[in-house]
Amino acid sequence: MKVIIQYTQTGMYKDHAWEASTIRVQGQYHAVTPSYAAQLIEQNKAQLHTDNSNNIVLVD
Repeated sequence: MKVIIQYTQTGMYKDHAWEASTIRVQGQYHAVTPSYAAQLIEQNKAQLHTDNSNNIVLVD
């Protein structure tokens, strides 16, 4: 399961330690693991994407 985030800062990111880093642009949406989303949100590098009812958007 992954959640959708929107990046608030352009930079190099990777969801897992074994993945290559990729550039993400401010405003870009991406599916990431919940733990990585929490880290990015805490660091003010991303925000959680929700639907019109403020429900978290999940991806399998």
